[in-house]
Amino acid sequence: MKQYKYTLDKSSKKFLCPKCNKKTFVKFIETETNIYLSDEFGRCDRESNCGYYRKPETEFQNTYEVVNVPKSKPSFHNLELVEKTVLGSYQNNFIEFLKTLFNPDEVEKAIQKYLIGTWKSWKGTTVFWQIDQLEKVHHGKVMMYEQITGKRAKNKDGNGIFSTVRSLLKLEDFVLNQCLFGLHLIDENTKEVALVEAEKTAIIMSVFKPEYVWLSTGSKSGFKYEFLKPIKKFKIVAFPDKSEYFDWSDKAIELNGFGFKISVSDWLENTDYPNGTDLADVYINELKKQVPSIDWQPMGEPEFSKGSLEVYKIVQERKAKKTELTKEESYKAIQYFIENNGTF
Repeated sequence: MKQYKYTLDKSSKKFLCPKCNKKTFVKFIETETNIYLSDEFGRCDRESNCGYYRKPETEFQNTYEVVNVPKSKPSFHNLELVEKTVLGSYQNNFIEFLKTLFNPDEVEKAIQKYLIGTWKSWKGTTVFWQIDQLEKVHHGKVMMYEQITGKRAKNKDGNGIFSTVRSLLKLEDFVLNQCLFGLHLIDENTKEVALVEAEKTAIIMSVFKPEYVWLSTGSKSGFKYEFLKPIKKFKIVAFPDKSEYFDWSDKAIELNGFGFKISVSDWLENTDYPNGTDLADVYINELKKQVPSIDWQPMGEPEFSKGSLEVYKIVQERKAKKTELTKEESYKAIQYFIENNGTF
């Protein structure tokens, strides 16, 4: 095998390209010494958009023609399809779960607000439509939930039961271009946006705290510039799932450098809830929590955080009256955390 005096570095290390200034430049190394050559010798990985390539001991020749390849035009579903899934009287496990938490009027309002759909041929499923401010329907996520617990239903392999409208309709040429779930709710009167990961969480929190516009990224990776760009001018409060705080906080710092106004709540990260818990889980847990029996007495004077003290006081006052907590009182402490955490 012929041994070349110079070769392109085969490691994953990349340098700034002298032409496009992107960190996509692979430098030449001297084969015997394994030492990098000077910065002008190497090849840019962005062959279509840059094409810089210079070998050592030769005159520079750019053999690549820079061609701007336009992006494919995004596809959209029609609103008539959305309407059919929302108005159809089919079994929807997620909606049935909502009925265990809220009264019928609250559930119906949530359905109409977020256009919660049901896929007719897939019994029990929920369609989460991604619709932008111009009422363009970008995407439809089809998911299955457990009717009793509200948790994601899983198949025999332990994976979530999930599909998309474009897959179910066999739209092979559909060009996907996703957006935030709930984006159609944004208008000029919007003051603050509350951002969470799951569509389910955004819907549930919109009932618990309707004074805010709740949107969903759809996934952890959806917390990014492309998705958040349409809400850049608004104050954004992000509520990551437990264990995701630092990733979202780092990303928020980066986005704020581009003019965003994002604050990330660390409240959930500092609780004892297990990793993966989201804000709706906390509210649901508080809603279903039983008040301790009347004869329970704490041993000594316990120490409380400000939010926990609010819970304690409410419970003690209600116990003294021998009455049950109202839903509003049950969430007073959670609301205290949010409103006094430097976020809302």
